[in-house]
Amino acid sequence: MTNINKQDVTLVRVYTDDSNGHISKMLEQLHDRGDVIGTTIFRGVAGFGDQGHIHQSTLLDLSGHLPIVIEFYHKSDKSEELINFIHEQISNAHIVSWQVNLSFEHLD
Repeated sequence: MTNINKQDVTLVRVYTDDSNGHISKMLEQLHDRGDVIGTTIFRGVAGFGDQGHIHQSTLLDLSGHLPIVIEFYHKSDKSEELINFIHEQISNAHIVSWQVNLSFEHLD
C-alpha cells in the first residue's frame, strides 16, 4: 500500500556560475552536511547576473562562466544555517528561499 506523506520544508535556490569550480564541492557538502533531503544542480545555457555580462555556451566551447542553479529543500530549522554556509563558500551567490509543502510516497 502506498501512503502519501507531507512535510513542510524550505526550498532554497542558489544562483551562481561555475567559474570557481565550487559546484562539486558544494554538492558534496550538502550531501554530507545535515540531512539535506534532496539537491539538484542545473547548468544554464545562457544568462546574465548583476554585472550585466551575458554568458552563453556554443557548440565549440564549455564556458566556465555559465549560470548554475543549485536547488535543495530541507527542514525549515536547518535551512538558514545552510544558507549562511553557502554564502561563506560561494562569493557570487544569490539565494532565494521560501516555504513549501513536500509531498512524497512512502511504501509500506
